[in-house]
Amino acid sequence: MYVGLDVHKKTYSVALFDPEDGIVETYTCPSGQEALADQPSGLGCQIAHVVYESGPTGFALSRALERAGFAVSVIAASRIPRGYAAAAKTDRIDAVKLANYFARGLLRPIAIPTVE
Repeated sequence: MYVGLDVHKKTYSVALFDPEDGIVETYTCPSGQEALADQPSGLGCQIAHVVYESGPTGFALSRALERAGFAVSVIAASRIPRGYAAAAKTDRIDAVKLANYFARGLLRPIAIPTVE
């Protein structure tokens, strides 16, 4: 199971993606790094990787998820395939695309700076 996140100041859009079955679930939750880090543990499934687009939330979210035991990648917006046609764009769709693309090996993560 892959988790794609579209993160914003007030909310996170979450997509759970199983490469064999497709999307399992999508939902929106209030922002909060530690609260989000606790959520995948309660889903009752094996999480292979969590991925989100770099942005204003910085790397604190990735660090919180790593502390909770999850493999995490942060992707630069410029490295996400955009497709051929202009399609509808929503936070939920962005989260789904991130999880799907990462599961298929189409995304290259950026380096997450270490905190001294």
